Amino acid sequence: MTTLLVPSDFSANATAALRYAIQLNRFLKSTLIVFHCSHISAYALTAASTKEQMNLLLKEDEQDKLEKLQDQVQKAYKYLDIKKIPANTKCLVEYNPMVVENTIDVAKKNDAGLIIMGTHGATGIKKFFFGSNTSIMISKSPVPVLAIPGNYTYAPLQTIVFSSDLQNLPFELNLLLPFAIANKAAIDVLYLDYGIDTDSKKINNAETLILKTPYKKIKLVKQKATIESSLVDQVKKYISKNKPGCLVMFTRERSLWDRLFAGSKTEDMSAALNVPLLSFKKENNK
Repeated sequence: MTTLLVPSDFSANATAALRYAIQLNRFLKSTLIVFHCSHISAYALTAASTKEQMNLLLKEDEQDKLEKLQDQVQKAYKYLDIKKIPANTKCLVEYNPMVVENTIDVAKKNDAGLIIMGTHGATGIKKFFFGSNTSIMISKSPVPVLAIPGNYTYAPLQTIVFSSDLQNLPFELNLLLPFAIANKAAIDVLYLDYGIDTDSKKINNAETLILKTPYKKIKLVKQKATIESSLVDQVKKYISKNKPGCLVMFTRERSLWDRLFAGSKTEDMSAALNVPLLSFKKENNK
């Protein structure tokens, strides 16, 4: 993982995500790009009567935002008692009215292996699932997204909970392993067993795969599930008991996870996601 991208809108939640990224990068030692997508309202641009004046307005706005971004980064490092900003930390500002799309493009151009964002807006984690830039980013980005709750206090990752249906475990572990290895974190593959896998084929295949994987800090956790309790509640129960440093999910359009979170109560989602959420894209047609 050579580059981490941290989008910032200068909010408190963006600052929380930036502080998390700085501390995480002590282990990863990647390039850290703090990025702001500058966008001026159409009303403000009407002050420019020529193309040259418009370009000047945009350039002045980008410079103002760059200085503001650099100040945010400096304060974040100072808050963490790091006196000197490392050379591998960079600030970048680009103008584009399409914030999410532009951020994804910047991530691709800079070969970012991870986008780290704060949950957005005054409603905190609830806003995460209802129209925020973070939720849109998760739905669109081919680059993994790590979403940080605004009130989350950083701690070194020791255990990652990966809630999986075991449907495409080789592909998913292949994506997750570099992140876990870089952090020296254990992986709990949490399988909620509804009794559908009557011949235990998926479970046996998963156990065989895990045994063959060179990284030995992986275990399959089978938890008996019931339709009388939501999936969120059951994942929440495991998180509450085991206190992992991160929850991992794989998403795709109209996936189980999409239905799970879209159909759950907001308070259940908030309780379940009081830890960072790392989202990957599912393999096509899986």
